[in-house]
Amino acid sequence: MKLNIIWLAVIFLCSNQESSYAQQLNKNQKEKTIEIIKDQNFDNGVQLFGTVSAKASAITQLYPFGKTNTEPIWALAQWGSNFNFLGSPSRAVKGGIVYENEGKRFSFIKEGKSSLVSLEVFGTKEYPSARIEGQDWPHLLFGQNMTTKVSLNQIRELFYTIDARLMYDENKMGALLDPKLHTSQVSLYLSIQNVNKSSADYLDYFWFGLPLYDYRYKDIKEYAAQDLGKEDATKKFILNVASKELFKGTLHDKKWVNIGKDIYPLIIRAFKTAKERGFLKNTDLNDLAIGSMNFGWEVPGTFDCGLQFKNLSLTATLK
Repeated sequence: MKLNIIWLAVIFLCSNQESSYAQQLNKNQKEKTIEIIKDQNFDNGVQLFGTVSAKASAITQLYPFGKTNTEPIWALAQWGSNFNFLGSPSRAVKGGIVYENEGKRFSFIKEGKSSLVSLEVFGTKEYPSARIEGQDWPHLLFGQNMTTKVSLNQIRELFYTIDARLMYDENKMGALLDPKLHTSQVSLYLSIQNVNKSSADYLDYFWFGLPLYDYRYKDIKEYAAQDLGKEDATKKFILNVASKELFKGTLHDKKWVNIGKDIYPLIIRAFKTAKERGFLKNTDLNDLAIGSMNFGWEVPGTFDCGLQFKNLSLTATLK
């Protein structure tokens, strides 16, 4: 059983921003290099989504560094959690703020020109007993819709960077842990979406995964399959690259891992694999763009876990 279920699709794939696609592309071609992920330091805040993916809409806005006149582009989803952040207390700390409730905690701290973000999930509070097959699990995921949707065919290099460190991850299940049902994991997912309105596959997509951490494995292997496992799974093709293709070492060491990688060839390879598996049959490379991204914890098991990250970036260099 594969545990990666990408529920943020219901937020970020419903946008109607493709109407300005051609105009954006012409502008981007002149710029040559563009940042795909906007507001990298969360200066304009986040839209907080609820705990039920079927009701995917913002319930409030959070402004860690003070309210601005710009609508937050980031969303924070807490699917499957028993504890909603809505109305939960926050506390100021030096350089930032901490939001916390019984099941989760996250914080934003300014470090020079960057923002250090911490994400923590307390599985001991979320689970009264060991998770069983088909049972929901808590997510703590940041995501955003890509306001700049550039055809993959126009990209020469797509440079992904992030600095990340595992703070802690404690198995609170003991011998009850079943690797087929239980883990705690962090990945960055991109939806690679058909944005050509003339295509029969318009708005269809596949998931491209960049793994950072999985409790079960120090060396995360490549995984390619259909997104299944729960009633509201997206049923789309997923390809997670092997962690060794992105960085050396492992977050299990609780030391900072620094990734700087051109992932464009990996996306092209993933698209070819999706086609070979029977997905996106009517899609060509020039139909595709990055539609959305999400990043954070999925915790289908009784784990108390925390991760820090900063300098998240996805820079496209155009042909």
